[in-house]
Amino acid sequence: MSSAQLEDEWHAKFYYAGPSLLSSTDGDGSIVELPSFLELNSATRHYREMADGIIKQLSISHEVALRTEEIFFPHNRSTKQSLSHHLEKKISKAAELLEHNAFVLEEILKPFPISAIEPSTANLIYRMDEERTAVESSSDVQHTIARYIPSFSAKNANGDNVNEEQPYAEAVQIIAHLTRDWSEEGAILREEFGWIKQQLWRYHYEMNQTTESVLSPILVPGAGIGRLAFDLAFAQDEECTNDYFSSYPFAVEAMDNSIVMAAAAYHLFHHSNDSMASNQGQTQIYPFVSDSLSNEVDTQRRWDSAQIPEQSVMDELRNMHDRQPHQRPKLSYTVGDFVTTYISPSKQGQYGSLVSMFFIDTATNIYEYIMSIRHLLKNGGVWINLGPVQWHQNCQLHPTTNELRDMIEAAGFEVQHWEVSENLVAYRHPDDLDSTHSKERGSRSTRSEAYRPLKFVAVLKTDDSSRKSKEECLLASIQKVRLSTGRRSIVNNIHRDFVEEPDDDT
Repeated sequence: MSSAQLEDEWHAKFYYAGPSLLSSTDGDGSIVELPSFLELNSATRHYREMADGIIKQLSISHEVALRTEEIFFPHNRSTKQSLSHHLEKKISKAAELLEHNAFVLEEILKPFPISAIEPSTANLIYRMDEERTAVESSSDVQHTIARYIPSFSAKNANGDNVNEEQPYAEAVQIIAHLTRDWSEEGAILREEFGWIKQQLWRYHYEMNQTTESVLSPILVPGAGIGRLAFDLAFAQDEECTNDYFSSYPFAVEAMDNSIVMAAAAYHLFHHSNDSMASNQGQTQIYPFVSDSLSNEVDTQRRWDSAQIPEQSVMDELRNMHDRQPHQRPKLSYTVGDFVTTYISPSKQGQYGSLVSMFFIDTATNIYEYIMSIRHLLKNGGVWINLGPVQWHQNCQLHPTTNELRDMIEAAGFEVQHWEVSENLVAYRHPDDLDSTHSKERGSRSTRSEAYRPLKFVAVLKTDDSSRKSKEECLLASIQKVRLSTGRRSIVNNIHRDFVEEPDDDT
């Protein structure tokens, strides 16, 4: 592809505000800071190790079944009804499809163009170190920690210690998210996106007085592989009839702390530029082949496939290149920890809205998320949320939805909509519920996973005169909270200076 063609392509910009940077030298001899992509290799390696474990488990089961059948059915052990016969076929098919998935993951999870950004918190490290010294020297705080709050250590489901901001970095999670977010099979689950879009359009038309939405930029934390952010950026204003202005009113910034998720998002955002498939078409994956061997109804459902990305996404991307640059969607993606990236003074009041989906229940301390969101929104900014409150293993606080509402209102937000949906939504696939979809094809499992989403819209009050003084000490306040509740200092999350800030329009 020529440089002229490359410049004409639509691109989503990716930025890095996390640890584990590598230094390299560019053509003019200057030092360029790059993120480490070791997590990508680790994810694909772990997937192959998991695949080997599945085949080993099936092989052991096959041997146990075969020996058992030799004893109980010595003259009739080779029938098609025997479990060993079924397992033999299952081993062969599973090995084939697991290898296929591994190849697809290796194509998707590759290093990609990403620029380092400077978390402005870096220039406050010295002041925060002084705060840490002051807090650590406080006998009252030390007494509180010793008597009531043990030193905090986040743990995973197995009880192993993990980092507080543990990202979704397993390849099997990538496969699941690809199916839910980017395939036609997951379209039913993504119908929940419609409620979020309805709220955005409502406030866009009520509040907007210019061609660029006052809700912009929209921050989407915990964006994962980026489908929600993509859909919001590509949402078109049908009332915009002036060709000079973009019909895409929302500038969207996705963010996640997983470089693995970001890598998958990059390749999907740029599918028509650098396709995962050699024929520039869709890529087939097998999302259920690595499922648990429990609760399974029909082995044949294990081999169900999904095509990514769905055709509508491919059409959107291909049509994008016919538009002038100023008429194209504005979409960027930042990799980093939510709190440490967005509590810097430079982020104060920079966002018109924030959309959180499957995000707030990841907070170690939900107060930090609430105050960070308050910090980064403009006065009158809109916070839209959808998702469960299934507090993760790392959480220190586990408020009910009613308690959460009180916390949000206490932080200066006016709640304009609040509901826990009566309708169940499947976490992973429509078949997880007794829906029309599963009735047509039969149930996949004897167990189902679903949630009733908490939906709310909260607007940051514009008459809070105390906001400015509170924001000026937010960083120090979070530092004090972490040190007084047994957690790691926030200073330890800010590793070094970076080199580039994102463009204002993305």
